[in-house]
Amino acid sequence: MARTLNGVTVAGPERAGVLARLNPANMRDRTLRWLLVAPSAVGVLLVTVYPLAYSFWLSFQTWNIINPPRFVGLNNYLNLLGDDRYWHSARISIQFAISTFALELFIGFGLALLINRDIQGRTIIRSIILMPLMLTPVVVGTNWRQMFNYDFGIINWLLVQVGIGRIDFVNNAGSALPALIILEIWRVVPFEMLVFSAGLASLPEEPFEAAEIDGASSWQRLIHLTIPMLRPLFVVVALFRSYELLRIFDVVYTLTGGGPGRATETLSFSIFDRMFQGWQMGYASAQAYVMFLMSLVVVLLIVKFLGLHGFETGE
Repeated sequence: MARTLNGVTVAGPERAGVLARLNPANMRDRTLRWLLVAPSAVGVLLVTVYPLAYSFWLSFQTWNIINPPRFVGLNNYLNLLGDDRYWHSARISIQFAISTFALELFIGFGLALLINRDIQGRTIIRSIILMPLMLTPVVVGTNWRQMFNYDFGIINWLLVQVGIGRIDFVNNAGSALPALIILEIWRVVPFEMLVFSAGLASLPEEPFEAAEIDGASSWQRLIHLTIPMLRPLFVVVALFRSYELLRIFDVVYTLTGGGPGRATETLSFSIFDRMFQGWQMGYASAQAYVMFLMSLVVVLLIVKFLGLHGFETGE
């Protein structure tokens, strides 16, 4: 039988649903849920959404702190096309990202394979390797700057002991970027080793036992079984590390300060310098959004060519 509720005529199963929604107890529950979520939602809006919206608005302005913001349309973005310094920073960032990721992936996966074997002292070795994860990037950069010191750094002391001689890692344009790559590899390899170790521990044993019975070597089992089965993990690591490496800043700031000259000036450091040293707020905001688009393109390319179908199919 049809009933009229708050001016709306309902009948059959719909009536029960409407009655449930209009029940005072259910209405109080829904109100309570929104009240509990509200502080977190407001916090997200204040610390994430508002700064993003404001910086996007600012990217269409010219503002140097002294003069008030003035709308210039797409001029900031158009000026980037001829900004040699920005594209130099982009080249440094890409060079740094590719070199670092390739080396840390190789080392991290190799250590995971080593730790996955039943070797004596495996727990102690794993604990030592994971120690860099406990340190913040700023602390790591500051400590490595002292270790790379030309006069009293321990790394140069070791080089002298083996007869190589001192290297001015931080203040030489040819060695500053390799020094930065070495630092980042040392800092992040434990993370990748941890991820791949978990992946290796979760692999089923039956395919490997069958392959061994069929006469497959350890190398063949690695290439044709282990790596394909860990493909989703490789994609996840590539996604996380790609945008992290492109926006690297803290270790650059503490180790080399973007120098010598601009030999290690990454995109993030260039944006920081334009904003807080040159006070070009609008132009720096436009640079940041172009860097965001570059990171997005890299992520989309990784998803396209490596794919995430392994998660869906369970392969």
